Amino acid sequence: MRTLKWVLVLAAPVLWVAAAQTQERSVPERTTIELLLLRQKSVQQELKLSPEAIQKVMEFTNKQHDAFLEAVKGGKEGRKEKVQKLDKEDKQFLTDNLTPAQRKRLAEITLQVTGLHELNRPEVAKVLDLTEEQQQKFKELQKEHRKQLRELIQPKEREGRNEKLAKLREDTRKKVRAILTDEQKAKVRELVGEPFKGAILFEESE
Repeated sequence: MRTLKWVLVLAAPVLWVAAAQTQERSVPERTTIELLLLRQKSVQQELKLSPEAIQKVMEFTNKQHDAFLEAVKGGKEGRKEKVQKLDKEDKQFLTDNLTPAQRKRLAEITLQVTGLHELNRPEVAKVLDLTEEQQQKFKELQKEHRKQLRELIQPKEREGRNEKLAKLREDTRKKVRAILTDEQKAKVRELVGEPFKGAILFEESE
């Protein structure tokens, strides 16, 4: 199986494809992250996807991955339009292949998995009524964990990295909760739904 260069980390800030290896760093759209999560067996089980649906997900995301790499290699000219086209296709795929209930739960899981990244979105900061001081703390935390994640995904760190990934997720979750007020924590619980306890693992080449 093709190894995707996207890395998913609960409450960690680095969520991008091969663009993470380029000089131009770009955080993917939420629909891209949702598709990456659909590649995870734990998410597939949570959503009760059929074998046929899982096969569609794997084939589609492989195709989109290749198309994204081509868009990045092609230079800046026309890249924005190509990426927007891919995002449109991603959204349509989710609409066509998931039930409303599955989409709702996937959105909740996405919020849980990308907690720190989401907290740095202006619209989320507004909903939670984050202060400027809190937003600055989250930005600093994002920078700190970006460094830790880069070190984690290096080939020399492959042994035991899923365990290290889980620890990074938990450590970040605790730091995020320490910054939020009790009222903000309650709002977060409303947004993310029931806790997702599934494992988020690195995809290894076979």
